[in-house]
Amino acid sequence: MTQVGELSADAVLAAIRWRPFRLPLRHRFEAAHGALSDRTGVLIECVAADGTRGTGEASPLPSLGDGTVADVLALLAAHAPELARQDSLPTSGPGAAALACALDAARLEIAARQRGVSATALLTSSPVSPSGVRANAVIGTGSPDEVARYGREALAAGYEVLKLKVAAGPLDADIACVEALRAACPGTPIRLDANGGWTEAQAAEALQRLEGLRIELIEQPVAPADLDGMRRLRGRGIRIAADEAASNLADGRRVVAAGAADLLVLKPMRLGGLRPALELARAAHAAGLPSIATTTFDSSLGTAVALLLAAVLDAEGLNPDGLAHGLSTGDHLADDLTTPALVPGRGRLRVARGSGLGVTVDVAALERLATAPWAEWRA
Repeated sequence: MTQVGELSADAVLAAIRWRPFRLPLRHRFEAAHGALSDRTGVLIECVAADGTRGTGEASPLPSLGDGTVADVLALLAAHAPELARQDSLPTSGPGAAALACALDAARLEIAARQRGVSATALLTSSPVSPSGVRANAVIGTGSPDEVARYGREALAAGYEVLKLKVAAGPLDADIACVEALRAACPGTPIRLDANGGWTEAQAAEALQRLEGLRIELIEQPVAPADLDGMRRLRGRGIRIAADEAASNLADGRRVVAAGAADLLVLKPMRLGGLRPALELARAAHAAGLPSIATTTFDSSLGTAVALLLAAVLDAEGLNPDGLAHGLSTGDHLADDLTTPALVPGRGRLRVARGSGLGVTVDVAALERLATAPWAEWRA
């Protein structure tokens, strides 16, 4: 199997270009780690010696401590010559994981285009499902009536699984919203995402009060560092998923070793790209844990990377139960870098068959959404 993003033994990029952007959201989206009204990031274009181009997105999420756009721009300005080398991805510090994800994606796209194959062909020899990847709808905090309405709208749009954000307010309010969503969507799988917002005692109470509401899983019920608390919450009728606790390869391995979760939620933007995300998924599978992929409210470029990860997880049996992935955050964007935007249709996303990542930046959209001119480094 070809290594992710492999070009050649002496592969050095001829140029790297970058441009920051801002994407407005349709409405303010609230979760336990904070509220979003827009999403900022950096579009990165890499050019190989033969002129082949690849594109990636670096969009750290400041509310999760991942750094800022300014951090990514500073890394590019200071270290572009080193980043042009195949073996020189950033590994730590603010903005580093998002930048590594963008460079990994761009190199993968270059490699796929040079070989005239799909990106998935460079990631796995297993066949990808032609019917596409299942995605869950994501619902932010709101009143019970609002949550119920969003749930009905998601079902009408074809989604088969709903994810509700919780832990941004009192537990009583969360339970009321879950009850309203269950009443509005009686036969639909519902999962919850606490983003680490509960204490262990609050999470234990929530698990007790959620009995009978048929909750599929809860993502990150307690703080990411509280692996002991996560482990003690397992086995109470609802699967515990590690999300923020598995934000890098080392932390993900600690989750697996500690027996702190029933499954992993993998975000390429936080893990530094497809390479570490797949490495962690395969290590988790060896220990009996499935994995699903999700975005961080990325543009369609970042969603394309998460979609590739999801497709490989499904194809290789690393998500043996066929759980839906978190790939629908593009529904919440009021504008995007690509036309058309990469959003689920009837609750599914299909992987592109052609070479590259399967999405193309719309020049007019970029001009509209960019917050600064292009900057570049050339060899």
